[in-house]
Order: sequence, then C-alpha cells, then structure tokens
Amino acid sequence: MLPERIIFNYFCRKNDKKIQKKLRIPDDIERKVNISYGKYGKWNMLDIYFPKSTDKPLPAIINIHGGGYVYGTKDIYKFYCMDLARRGFAVVNFSYRLAPKVKFPVPVIETNEVMQWVCSNAAGYLFDLNNIFFTGDSAGAQIASQYSAMVTNTEYARMFGLNIPHFKLRAIALHCGMYDMSQEIDSTLPRLLENYFGKDLLVYGDRINVLKHINKNYPAAFIVSSINDFLLPCARPMFEYLNNIGIECDLKIYGTKDQKETGHVFHLNILSPVARQCNDDACDFFRRHVV
Repeated sequence: MLPERIIFNYFCRKNDKKIQKKLRIPDDIERKVNISYGKYGKWNMLDIYFPKSTDKPLPAIINIHGGGYVYGTKDIYKFYCMDLARRGFAVVNFSYRLAPKVKFPVPVIETNEVMQWVCSNAAGYLFDLNNIFFTGDSAGAQIASQYSAMVTNTEYARMFGLNIPHFKLRAIALHCGMYDMSQEIDSTLPRLLENYFGKDLLVYGDRINVLKHINKNYPAAFIVSSINDFLLPCARPMFEYLNNIGIECDLKIYGTKDQKETGHVFHLNILSPVARQCNDDACDFFRRHVV
C-alpha cells in the first residue's frame, strides 16, 4: 500500500492542475520571481507581486502555503497571491522544505529567513515594514499562527533560537487550519502529520504548545473555514481562545453543504464567487489594521 503522503500528494496535484488550467497571469501585476532567500535551492525561493506603477511602499502580505507539511510550492499559490496583490498589496509567496525530508520546526525557521530577507530588502521592493500581514492555509495556517506567536513573544522565539527581524505584524488570516496541536495531532490525519512532527510530541516539550505562548501582543486574526472543510472543528476553538484573552478576531464560516466548491482551502479557487468573497473579506480585515 502506498504511503498516505504519496496518495495525498497525488490528489492535491490533480486538483491544483485542474484549477490552474483556467487561470491566467493578470496584466496589471508586476512580478519578481525565483529570488533566493536561503541556501536550499528551489526550496528557498520566493516571488513578489505588486500592482504595476507602484511608486510608494505598500502593506505587505506574506503567504505561507499549505499542503499537510508534505506538499506544495510557491508556484501552486501564484494565482491566489497575485489576486491578493490586485487588491492593493505587495505579496511575498515562498516555498519551504517539506516533510518527511525535514521535520518540525524547519518551515517555521525558513519563514523567519523569509522575513529577514523581506526586512533587508524592503526599500528595493517597496515593502511597508510597519504594515506586515500573514496569510496561511491548512498546514500553512498552523505555521503562520505559530510564527506569529514567536514574533510577538521573544521568549517563545528563543526556544527555537530565532532572531526575529524588526517589522510590525498587524494582522493574520488563518484559513482552514489547525491550531491546538497538543489536542489535534492525535486525531487529525495522524499518519500524514507524523511525517512532520514524528510519533512522539513529548520530545518537543513546551515548543509544540503554541496556545500557551500567545500573549496580549498577538496580532488581530481573521479565522476562516467553510461548511465542508474537514478542519472546520478547529476554527471556533481558536476564535474563542483568542477572543477570551482579548485578541481582536473575526470568525467566518463560508458556504453551504450543497456547495462543492466550499471544501478545504476553498479560497484558493479564485474563480469561485465564495472564494472571491472570502479573499475580499480577508483583505478588508487587513486594511482595517493598516496604520
């Protein structure tokens, strides 16, 4: 029997190709592609998208792709990220190394390397470091939520030996993710997640308990799921947890049971009306937090 990750990759790739066949690069977006941010070749590359004729720093969205930690690259997310850029943002879209070749917390460390690159090159690419936003889906939402805790809690960052560069994280959009890993790792796609975390979470100690390290400095959060998302049960507990500790957050559940296009990571199919509404809402949430 094939490993679960091979089957998962096959169906993800098939679905992504089906969607991308219908999409085209927009004429109103400037692209800077295949920029190296680290030392691992194609796995440490990023793309940048922004509206043409931009002559001033823009609020910047950093996209952290999903794929169960075992699948995905920036190329799969290019149309989604360019669509976000059309809404008036600079967007950074990057690849990171995947499990099982690497384990936790490599994607988190490489996200920090991306942010070091962004901060070092802000002037040349018109990033407004005072208005940084993260978006992530599925595994990328988990990574985004965890890295956001490190950005806003220096003690947590020290547990990973991370030097967080200087920028202001205003808000995050978390799509179809899982957040309380201490509870969900044993019940949600266990064999798939073992590729990234291994079989024994106890080896990570407090590093795996993200919620424990979220403090009052955590950014405002736009939490997204859909009625047919298999990770829908993870959305409301995260919303309630943040809300209870005083973090500004919105919870949006999209679609109806008879809408096939509102499954897991539905927002990536930018031709879908419900995806467009979700992405409009996420960008509106970001704009409310631009200063």
